[in-house]
Amino acid sequence: MPEIVTPIITPFTKDNRIDKDKLTLHAENLIRKGIDKLFVNGTTGLGPSLSPEEKLENLKVVYDVTNKIIFQVGGLNLDDAIRLAKLSKDFDIVGIASYAPYYYPRMPERHLIKYFKMLCEVSPHPVYLYNYPTATGKDIDAKIAKEIGCFAGVKDTIENIIHTLDYKRLNPNMLVYSGSDMLIATVASTGLDGNVAAGSNYLPEVTVSIKKLAMERKIDEALKLQFLHDEIIEASRIFGSLSSNYVLTKYFQGYDLGNPRPPIFPLDEEEERQLIKKVEGIRAKLVELKILKE
Repeated sequence: MPEIVTPIITPFTKDNRIDKDKLTLHAENLIRKGIDKLFVNGTTGLGPSLSPEEKLENLKVVYDVTNKIIFQVGGLNLDDAIRLAKLSKDFDIVGIASYAPYYYPRMPERHLIKYFKMLCEVSPHPVYLYNYPTATGKDIDAKIAKEIGCFAGVKDTIENIIHTLDYKRLNPNMLVYSGSDMLIATVASTGLDGNVAAGSNYLPEVTVSIKKLAMERKIDEALKLQFLHDEIIEASRIFGSLSSNYVLTKYFQGYDLGNPRPPIFPLDEEEERQLIKKVEGIRAKLVELKILKE
């Protein structure tokens, strides 16, 4: 059955430290509301801003709630990524993940392949590719993934479903997740393995319901929810989705996750007001559909 995986938000205190209590609260709520796995230290969790020690701290906090974790270890220092992969042996988790080394232009493909093979060689857990070409500037597509040959799965953050399906075609034993919130209904209808959906941080009820309706072949109902979810995603992007995630979680789930960490700055009061105004009508529709409570 396709899964909904949440790339869990990292809550920060006012002095930019990880707020462990809020992270625990959030992880507990997500699991309670039917989320299948948690993707720790991803883009939504501001993973690139975290030190290796902070990445490990996030793992420890979330692990106290659930072991259904994919632990993102990637970064520009391969030694750090390898060390985190090795340290994960003390945790009975689903797997580790890494995005491609970003920033550096014109990296030879063989260097990218070597990066991932070195991670696979040391990992005590299955290794997942986190493919996010828009963010990293590198597309580790299905052909390259097949050449690397050691991935248990992939999170493909791209809205071209054919690109994502290619992983399953060329690597049939891999678990293939779409990283697009806007493809939950589509993915559940295609035989892929699920979605890593940022919006499931603040609307786990909706994302889980879309998946279930699509699996039951109630396509019209699934698409109705999908399109409402898409409207919220589009509203979040107007103000910066990474910052908006914190505001929307408080609005829809009723608890505060603090602030993002600069250079991802929190929304100001007027931006918050405008964002809530854009989504409050959608919330009313979700209440009417009995997906959300009053």
